[in-house]
Amino acid sequence: MSDTMHVSGAVQPRSPHQLCLDENEPAAEAMRSDARVPGAFVHRPVLDDILVTSWHRVDDRHFSLTARWPHDHGYFAPDHSRHPLILTAETIRQAGLLLSHAELGVPVGHHFILGDLVFTTHPERLAGDGGPTSLTIDVACSDLRMRAGALTEGRFDMTVRSAGRTVATGYSHVTVTSPAVYRRIRGERLTARHSAAPVPPCVPPRLTGSATERDVLLSPTDRPDRWLLRIAPGHAAVVNPANDHVPGMALIDAAQQAAYALTAPDSFVPYALGTEFHRYAEHGTPCVIEARRVPSASPGTTTVEVTGLQDGEPVFVSTLTAPAGRG
Repeated sequence: MSDTMHVSGAVQPRSPHQLCLDENEPAAEAMRSDARVPGAFVHRPVLDDILVTSWHRVDDRHFSLTARWPHDHGYFAPDHSRHPLILTAETIRQAGLLLSHAELGVPVGHHFILGDLVFTTHPERLAGDGGPTSLTIDVACSDLRMRAGALTEGRFDMTVRSAGRTVATGYSHVTVTSPAVYRRIRGERLTARHSAAPVPPCVPPRLTGSATERDVLLSPTDRPDRWLLRIAPGHAAVVNPANDHVPGMALIDAAQQAAYALTAPDSFVPYALGTEFHRYAEHGTPCVIEARRVPSASPGTTTVEVTGLQDGEPVFVSTLTAPAGRG
């Protein structure tokens, strides 16, 4: 099984820009596309974490969206004047969720199983110039499977532009389940939550490209290419306390940190990432993160493959590619 992004029920409004929606109400009837995107449509309970700002239907399979990348967010802010890779991943995630709810009939409260997320960016166009970055996103939907007017499976291909210039292209596959089906899938794991136990020691932040210890997702082991996943309080932007498993965005960020640590002291600033999710990352079970260099498809680049494992079984595999750097 794959990793899941979900919101349990309606998001409680925290400002006039967020709506409270009944989980059985068709999203398209609950909101017009010229209004502000509510957190329930992108599974973000905090207004500052909402990146996608509007959407417009072009035809039954094509949509145009707008988004804004922050410059002063506690987690998504630019690093050294460059927007972080995780911001592209989160934008693709939110865009797919929004269209599923607003245009493809998925009620709020259903669960999304993320199969994969793949994208390539243009690093020279990702600079953060001291203010928010406005974006447009062209989305093409394919391989759609519908049941009773609601999406059950599909692929979203996206082109992200800033000031008319392409900054990223990518896609994701999702499967959607009803709350009843999700309860059967998860069984006793449905009530699992992130433990309040003390957080294990972390790898030095400089080795993972993190600003502070609270952002580090790796705990050291006796091997330089292997770590244990750690979830610190600073990751509220990617770990919802209501989740019954570790979300995919946290795993993608952990993969990037592992690639950074493996290649240190060289500079590893990835411009491309592909992740396949194989099963849920469970709370309460050690998740081993392993990284290794693999051959690159393009000259002058470095590619790292990162695997997450629980009980010896793969949870996810991420492949990250960066320009070959020097220490």
